Amino acid sequence: MASLMSPPNVDSTMNLLRARSTLIACVCLLAGSPALSQTVRVLADSGWVSQRIVMLKGMGEVHSPSDSTRLATAVGINLVAPIARREGRRLWIMSTSGGDSGWVDSVDVLRLADAIPYFTRLIAQQPDNWDAYLRRAEAEHALNQRDAATADYSKAIELHPAEAFLYLRRGRHYNTLRACDRALSDFDKAITLAPTSAPQGYNLVVELYSLESSVYSGCPDSTRRDPRKAIDAIQRAIALDSSRGGARGFVILAAAYASSGDLAEAIKLMKQALAVPGAAPSYRQEWQRQLGEGPALNAAGRPPNRRLKLTARVD
Repeated sequence: MASLMSPPNVDSTMNLLRARSTLIACVCLLAGSPALSQTVRVLADSGWVSQRIVMLKGMGEVHSPSDSTRLATAVGINLVAPIARREGRRLWIMSTSGGDSGWVDSVDVLRLADAIPYFTRLIAQQPDNWDAYLRRAEAEHALNQRDAATADYSKAIELHPAEAFLYLRRGRHYNTLRACDRALSDFDKAITLAPTSAPQGYNLVVELYSLESSVYSGCPDSTRRDPRKAIDAIQRAIALDSSRGGARGFVILAAAYASSGDLAEAIKLMKQALAVPGAAPSYRQEWQRQLGEGPALNAAGRPPNRRLKLTARVD
């Protein structure tokens, strides 16, 4: 008989949940229908907001805020992305720079926690599905399963070797691992394939040169760090697309000059980046901290074994 009875703590928990639900209902009835709809919306949002999702199709396309019929990719939107807010089936994606960039339909995504089992089953049924390997690699990378991600990115490339986007994604993965040679090799390969690869909503070659600059300026291996190549790469990106001279371009160029020891130019560029209104809200505090290190190093005589360490995020 005792085995059929719920433990006291379970009964207490259920009573608390019932009391909470009753309280919410009473408050909503007293306040009227607007409060009820707002409460329902908040409770519904709690299942998605701040969670990371994996897109089930495309290469990171989102619906434009101004034109819901237009789908396009954008710098800073990855296949794995956090949800900023929800409006019905519309899940608003937050870019790596910290702002809403567009929305995806909830039926076209998976929660990150469910992604690896889903794509593993799909690969078992379709072993030549390069897209499934790519998305499983993205999930593994996001969950810090680095060796598995490397294997899956490489398998996707083996199955579909002519797509620049695959080399871009594996190159970013290698950069996270600080495998600078491999990252640069993948970015170079992607640049050669870009003209015949799937079109993006941004200039893919410009993005690749920007990424190369970040690797050349920030590689922890001093034998691979090359300030001159870092400066050349980001200047080439800006020459191809003047919009790349915005805040992110200034920061990448500042990192290149800092790695060469030219702190005066680096500080000037960081100030220009911070002067751009509303630029990269997620990064501004980091940029301000980095900028604050510059005058201190100059005042200390800039010892040869210390450099202003500027990093341009490329996640």
